[in-house]
Amino acid sequence: MSYPDDRAAVTAFLDHRDEAAFDVLYHRHTPRLWGLALRLTGGDEAEAAEVVQEAWLRAVPRLAEFRWESTLGTWLGAFVVNRWRTHRRRQGREVAWDPEAVASLAGSVETPGSGLDVRRALDALPTGYRTVLVLFGIYGYSHDEIAALLGIAPGTSKSQLSRARAALRRSLA
Repeated sequence: MSYPDDRAAVTAFLDHRDEAAFDVLYHRHTPRLWGLALRLTGGDEAEAAEVVQEAWLRAVPRLAEFRWESTLGTWLGAFVVNRWRTHRRRQGREVAWDPEAVASLAGSVETPGSGLDVRRALDALPTGYRTVLVLFGIYGYSHDEIAALLGIAPGTSKSQLSRARAALRRSLA
């Protein structure tokens, strides 16, 4: 059976435990969740895979609680961010939000040949900078959504984004 949108697939899954509906949701959203996890982990594929798997395991039992105030993809992305933060805490690697604690990035990114390596530059950003830049610039979260996801003030999200952009420009210059 075909599910034209996420709401129809979620309804079929919740009402009938329709495995095909879940497969549609999984295949529709996992590539984006994987990309988000990969960016948040700085390219660590093993950690990203674990984060995505744990995000799905946490999200599925809570699908009935989803209120459709955002897109399903945005809601699922929040699970990825939260699982990633949990992984960092377990490993003793908290996200540094204090701009004073972030070392200077000048010269920290090598550019092979004459081309720009944006992915490497992004991965080299301090975690706090990279997180906000990825959530805002790539995945389209608002500063209020980022603040809620990360437990920071919206102003902190804005300043981290500004600093991340400046650091990225310096790295790619």
